[in-house]
Amino acid sequence: MGKTILYVKNSTDLLSVLKNNIGVQIVGGATRIEELPEKSISTRGIKDLTQIVRHERYLDIGPGVTLSEILAIGQAHLPQILYEALNCIANPIIRNAATIGGNICERNQKLTLFAPLMALDAKLEFKNQTEYRTENIRNFKAIPEGFILSNIRIPLIDAELSIFRRIGSDHTITQQSASFAFIADTEKNSLINVRLAFAGPFTFHSKDFENMLIGKRLPLTHKDIDEIEEAVAKEFQKAATDQMITDVMHQQFFNLVRYSFEQLT
Repeated sequence: MGKTILYVKNSTDLLSVLKNNIGVQIVGGATRIEELPEKSISTRGIKDLTQIVRHERYLDIGPGVTLSEILAIGQAHLPQILYEALNCIANPIIRNAATIGGNICERNQKLTLFAPLMALDAKLEFKNQTEYRTENIRNFKAIPEGFILSNIRIPLIDAELSIFRRIGSDHTITQQSASFAFIADTEKNSLINVRLAFAGPFTFHSKDFENMLIGKRLPLTHKDIDEIEEAVAKEFQKAATDQMITDVMHQQFFNLVRYSFEQLT
């Protein structure tokens, strides 16, 4: 029996189809799917899920928007850390098909955009036929039962220092793949904002760690960086407990942490 792909015009119809067709799965660009499910429903052509709306302080991006469409906004109109992350994903052919919703909602692995979106404090909006919900991406585990991801709200942060790096193979996503994101702002020789995020086999972000650094005097000394690395190591170990992470990935993470803070010396 062949595969069935359903198409609808709007998210209201999408929710109706999902409710009345048990087991149907939503697919976007399907760039990470080795084999389509028996029955799926495509986000292509769903206008309210494929829109980009630019506001003064944030972007609203529908989950069906492709990575190429986001890049087309232009480097000057995107947070630098997001632009760098988008630009390093696969190749233009894949980016023409892959969607931001698919990148966020991968079940078994957090993909390239997850860490920069955590650093940017992005919000995920979900809806069903009667209700809307909003969740910070840092807390996201799975789409609530009976809901769809309807919007990604991304603050337009113009950070003084932003660093993005991918860990692992350049061409494939494996259990050894991860992304690292760092944002910092200073004022009058003091740190006024720090965001550090890691996403791959698991996610790491510590608000306590970030808050501890607010007001730190600059430039940082080597002793300061040693203390910062020690503090982040304690928090990272909590998140990494019983997780599939190699010694190499561990070391790469700490190397990136040290490199990021060395930019403030």
